[in-house]
Amino acid sequence: MTHKQLTIVLSLALVAAFAVAARSQTPSTPQQSPQASAPSQDLPKTYLPGLGDFMGRIQTDHAKLWLAGEARNWELAEYQLGELKEVFSDVQDLVPRYQNIPVGEMIDAIITGTITDLENAIATRDFGKFSTAFDDLTTACNSCHQAANRAFIAIRRPTQSNFSNQEFSPAKR
Repeated sequence: MTHKQLTIVLSLALVAAFAVAARSQTPSTPQQSPQASAPSQDLPKTYLPGLGDFMGRIQTDHAKLWLAGEARNWELAEYQLGELKEVFSDVQDLVPRYQNIPVGEMIDAIITGTITDLENAIATRDFGKFSTAFDDLTTACNSCHQAANRAFIAIRRPTQSNFSNQEFSPAKR
C-alpha cells in the first residue's frame, strides 16, 4: 500500500470513528417534543424595523419613483410617491430620534416641501417640473444625511433599473 493510500484509509477510519462516537453519546438534556420547543412567551410579538430598514425601503421607492416619472407613467409615479410618503411617516412615528438625532423633525423640515412639488408635477404630468422636484428631493435626502453625520450615504438619480421584473412604461390603453 502506498503512502497516499494509507493516508486516505486512515483518514476515512478516523472520520468513521468520530461518527460512531458522536452517535453513541447520549444528549445531556432530554429531547423535547415539538410542542415543548415552541417559542416562549417572553419573545416580542412584533418586529420593529430599524432606521436602516426604513432607509433601504425609501431608497427603493425613490428609485422606482424616478423610473416611473422618466417613463411618463404618472399613475405609477403617483403610487410610488404615496409609498415614499408612507415610509417617511413610519419613520416619524417609529424612529423619531436616532442616536440623539431628531430624524422625524428633519423629515418635516427638509422633505415635506419637495414632496408637495412632486405631487404637483405628477398631477400636471410635467416631466420638467418632475425632474426638478425629484432632484430637489434627492438633494434634501443628502442634506439630511449630512446633518445626521452620514454624509457617506449619497443618493442620486438611478442610471438604470434594478427592477427587471417590473415594467415602468405606462400600460397601453
